[in-house]
Amino acid sequence: MKLTIISHTPHYKNNGLIFGWGPTVREINHLRSVFDKIYHVAPLYKGVHPDSFIKYDNQNIKFIPIMQYGGPSFKKKIDIVLTFPSNLFTIHKVCKNTDWIQFRSPTSIGLYVLPYLKFFNKKKYWVKYAGNWNQKKPPISYFLQKIWLKYIAKETKVTVNGKWEKQRKHIYSFENPCFSKNELNKANFIKKTKIYSEKVKICFVGTLEKGKGAHLLLDALEMSKQNHMIQKVYIVGDGIDKGKIKSSAKKLVGFDVKVTGSLSREKLDQIYSKCHILILPSKSEGFPKVIAEAISFGCVPIVTNVGSIGQYINETNGVVLKDRSSYELEKAINFLLSDRSRIRELAQNSCKIAQKFSFEQYNEKIKKLILNL
Repeated sequence: MKLTIISHTPHYKNNGLIFGWGPTVREINHLRSVFDKIYHVAPLYKGVHPDSFIKYDNQNIKFIPIMQYGGPSFKKKIDIVLTFPSNLFTIHKVCKNTDWIQFRSPTSIGLYVLPYLKFFNKKKYWVKYAGNWNQKKPPISYFLQKIWLKYIAKETKVTVNGKWEKQRKHIYSFENPCFSKNELNKANFIKKTKIYSEKVKICFVGTLEKGKGAHLLLDALEMSKQNHMIQKVYIVGDGIDKGKIKSSAKKLVGFDVKVTGSLSREKLDQIYSKCHILILPSKSEGFPKVIAEAISFGCVPIVTNVGSIGQYINETNGVVLKDRSSYELEKAINFLLSDRSRIRELAQNSCKIAQKFSFEQYNEKIKKLILNL
């Protein structure tokens, strides 16, 4: 079978090679166990790719570029309309020669790709909604796509993060995969050898913008009087607030904070291996892969109860903040530091959750629930 994936995942071309965002490319690489050939239609950007980007590992996965679209500025939003004819033509041409289509939503081109898939496409398709399905105040384009998928596109199957009240029959709950079973076993071995009685290391992994909350971590550390119990703090990621985060980290007295920028998966795993606590006070999420990645290495998550996070993380395997504030975050950090045996207990309990996020389990669900194989 041939699969066409349509997504907003950025790609770069360097030295004749194509690089895409690591987590998405890894997922697609593993989909080769289900499909014989995969075409990935996504935007191509200029410049040098970040360290978190990787190559596809199989010649039967082919990247098909479309024009860049969307962004925060008015001009970028106009580009959605200007690139519409060219991008839809490319999408249509690729979809004609495939057996299945997966559209990865929400993204601004969903405003015309979803109607195209319903009314002008004859091939089987499903939609992976990777955002927060239960978001209270989503951007207008996300809101419209959710309404479309929920009430209009009932002929297709939609996969979402988490399980929701009054979930319709064509909407399926799927975990967002992030590692192979072999990688999980290696991470679990490191978890078993990790020492929780020493000074702790903390990490934040995510985009450096206010919605993800790295600034709340720095504010919480500034309020904390537990610097003698924290050996190192890693802030991993890039974004529009990277300069501000670096500046704030330098001013923080008594803490060793390293802002690493984007990292390769190998280097990110090294951070997880060292750390005891993951901080992710997000404003909105579906279910971020970094939580599953971190808990597989024995990092206890301190998170906000947004998206489906609270369906997996609770008082038995992590700390869910009562509200999204630096004050609550500081309390949560102090709570874990005050009882080291609790950190170890929470880390060990999270193992059962991590098992749900393997590529192998994800692919089996696709074959059974989507493809009916």
